[in-house]
Amino acid sequence: MVTPRFLRNALFAALAAALALSAAPAAAGTDSLGQENVGTAGAQFLRIPVGARAVSLGQACTADAIDGATPFWNPAGLMRTLGRRNFFASHVAYTADIDLDYASYHWRRQNFGFAITAGMLRSGDIPRTTELHQEDTGQFFEANQYFLGLSLARAMTDRFSFGGTAKFYQENLDEFEVRSVLLDLGVLYFVGLGDLRVGFALRNFGPDLKPGGTPPPIGPGYDTASEFQSFSAPTSGSFGTACTWDLANRLTLLTTADFHHPADFAESFRLGAELGLDRMFYLRSGYETNRDEGGFAAGFGVRLTRDQLDVRLDYAYSDMGAFGEIHHFSVDLVPVIDKRRLR
Repeated sequence: MVTPRFLRNALFAALAAALALSAAPAAAGTDSLGQENVGTAGAQFLRIPVGARAVSLGQACTADAIDGATPFWNPAGLMRTLGRRNFFASHVAYTADIDLDYASYHWRRQNFGFAITAGMLRSGDIPRTTELHQEDTGQFFEANQYFLGLSLARAMTDRFSFGGTAKFYQENLDEFEVRSVLLDLGVLYFVGLGDLRVGFALRNFGPDLKPGGTPPPIGPGYDTASEFQSFSAPTSGSFGTACTWDLANRLTLLTTADFHHPADFAESFRLGAELGLDRMFYLRSGYETNRDEGGFAAGFGVRLTRDQLDVRLDYAYSDMGAFGEIHHFSVDLVPVIDKRRLR
């Protein structure tokens, strides 16, 4: 029987879907495929995936964000994580000797969830070059990026929740800085058929980004601009589904699928699968379509209980094509006394 509550939740979900799938093209201001906007958005650091589990699922986790990386993918999932409190950290040795570190702490009460997140990308020392010294001047500079996020989630019913994250972003390129505040919005709805759920997320929505200060002189014969050019935030919208299937006693199969639409690139489908044995050992694989570099990912996870602490160690491998192989590591810590399982 269809109840007024169900209709209200369905309406909220439909509105969230429309927002997630239309906001990115609107921010871009051109065709929905995004091909003509490649390279027009900045702060790409905010798009580098977080969490080995999510990466190994092909980043198809809009409806299955249930670990410490939940605030990054869909803040509405804070009401559905495995524990009431969660400590999470991840590290990625990215391409070109770039390191990406992410940490989060989230907790929830009966109807509200909260999270504090932080991420940092470190370029290391970059040799400074000039027109006359194209190899090296003997000097170095750095291009580091940071963000700090605060998340809030609300459970409207036992099936429906929504959430948001406000992120302060800063990019340092030598002596120049870019600062901005960006928003993430998310919705998660359990359909009522097993644990089938749908999720919507709008990420990195906000004003255009522009470095502060005055552009340096270009050289004789050229007019120096009075200010830097602005560029779009890396806005993207995602719609996803997830469901867990019981294959045998203590053997489960999770399947996930996302439709992803960034403002400055073509849409893609993300698919993932996770085979779980006795809720302790997990094998995962995923794939993202319509990407020139890479798309395939795989990984595994181990979940143990030690000294009143639920510990999960995850690893993921992702193929970045010409950029090489990327290895992701993450650790998830949940106090057992607070643990409340989703399934």
